[in-house]
Amino acid sequence: MSERDDVTALEQENAALRARCAELEAKAHYLDVVNYFSASLLYAQTDLDDILWDVANSAVARLGLEDCVIYLLDESGDHLVQRAAYGPKNPREREILGPLRISLGQGIVGSVAVTGQPALIADTRLDPRYICDDQMRLSELALPIFLQDRVIGVIDSEHSRAGFFTEVHLEILTTLASMTASRVGRALLDERLRRAQLDLEQKIAERTRALSAAIARSEGLLLNTLPAPIARRLQAGEQRIADHFDNVTVLFADLVGFTPMSAGTTPEAIVELLGAVFTEFDTLCDRFGIEKIKTIGDAYMAVCGLPTPRPDHAEAMADLAVAMLGAVTRVNAALGTDLRVRIGMHSGPVVAGVIGTRKFAYDLWGDTVNTASRMESHGLAGKVHVHESTYLALRGRHTFESRGVIEVKGLGAMSTYFLLGRAPPEPRP
Repeated sequence: MSERDDVTALEQENAALRARCAELEAKAHYLDVVNYFSASLLYAQTDLDDILWDVANSAVARLGLEDCVIYLLDESGDHLVQRAAYGPKNPREREILGPLRISLGQGIVGSVAVTGQPALIADTRLDPRYICDDQMRLSELALPIFLQDRVIGVIDSEHSRAGFFTEVHLEILTTLASMTASRVGRALLDERLRRAQLDLEQKIAERTRALSAAIARSEGLLLNTLPAPIARRLQAGEQRIADHFDNVTVLFADLVGFTPMSAGTTPEAIVELLGAVFTEFDTLCDRFGIEKIKTIGDAYMAVCGLPTPRPDHAEAMADLAVAMLGAVTRVNAALGTDLRVRIGMHSGPVVAGVIGTRKFAYDLWGDTVNTASRMESHGLAGKVHVHESTYLALRGRHTFESRGVIEVKGLGAMSTYFLLGRAPPEPRP
């Protein structure tokens, strides 16, 4: 073999070595890039846009691409929407002004989304599918992003030099698309979980509000039926409530002649009239701190001194009784009626408790209740009728008119009085 042949052989061997070195360098670069993107799978990013911009940016920086654009299907699944675009095409970095929308099947990107096959275009001038959006590029590489065997997007890159993209680019970007799908899938799952959590929190909040409103309505109804301390005892689980009170004042009020008057009146008018009167009475009970017990037809019952005892129970009830007379006068003036009320009250011991398990009722029992009822039924219209014991307890602070001794059904002869109102203040010396 001649010296020239030896040189030629060496040159060929060197060329083969250089080619092998270039191949190994390409493989090493490929492995570096793959390792970098593999490490990205460990990132704690859960924001979808952060992930897509990171992939586009890293692809340009690591692979020497001119640009990298990532599209995802919209919610309808009919269009690809530009979500990240890194490179000269988008000099504003993460801000996309007017993101592109590409219909499925439109252009190279839309075709890749439909077929699920990558497209490596060496010369875009020879491919009629190429769409020039800002300036002509001569080569393009577009790859589908699969998630659970379904195309959810496309990674697309173009270059100003024809034939720029190689099989190595295709291999690397295919791997990148697979890794991107993993990160996107995790982000979408996190997003669904966040939405589900928000929906659950919203439903819990709505149900909590509804439950609170229902509890408030229930408590409101309970407080309309029972005194507040009694309602709290029931809510605390106390099942049998019966208490003895040594000294309270009970009042009965009855609308005189209401039954015959209502015979010629419509039901609506009756309800309106009773509502007007009893609403006035309820307001007065609140004003004087007195518990309404119940209404029975056109009769009204109240008590002072329970369930919270108070030493001025008789005085407060006397003020209520006189105020009731004035309330009926106001209702007559407003509705053009001629109602009159007969009131009786009496002080003494009672037993009070809750009866019933489905429709609760707080009621009173004892001689004091019976005597107060008899004072009302044996009284006169427009008057507050009381027993002598009430007169003795309140004289000096209230004025009275003696009625004398009358026969009270079931109770015998009694000395009674009509309560007129508060005594005038004594003149100052």
